[in-house]
Parts: sequence; structure tokens; C-alpha cells
Amino acid sequence: MSRFITQMKTAPKNLTDRLEGLSHHAAPIAVDELEALVRETVELVEIHMPQIDTSLVRQKLGWRQQPWKLNESDR
Repeated sequence: MSRFITQMKTAPKNLTDRLEGLSHHAAPIAVDELEALVRETVELVEIHMPQIDTSLVRQKLGWRQQPWKLNESDR
């Protein structure tokens, strides 16, 4: 992965270390870090490829799917 990333012309800072670090963090921290990487990637797309519409992605940043709730009758 790091060999591929080093060939990239544009990428979030410390991408290799940050991606590898995702597996070393508890879920909430990993989710926040992954979201930060996605946000930075979207920003890079907006800077380097302004013709790409990122509005839908921007709307989804920060969104979390809520856990399902079981009814007593479902148990």
C-alpha cells in the first residue's frame, strides 16, 4: 500500500501511516480518523478537480447510521 501511495501526486498528509493506524485504534477513534481522511480527500478533489460535484459527499460527512432497535415482540 505504501508503495502505491508514494506514487500518488496528491494525497492527504501522512496517508500511509494514518491508514495503517486505523487497525490499531478502537472503533470510535478509527471512525473519526477515517472520516477525517475522507474529508481531506474531498477537499483535495475540490481543489484539484473543481469540475467534480462533491456536494452529496459533503452532506454525508459526519452522518452516522443509528443502531437498530428491537421491539420486545422481536426478541
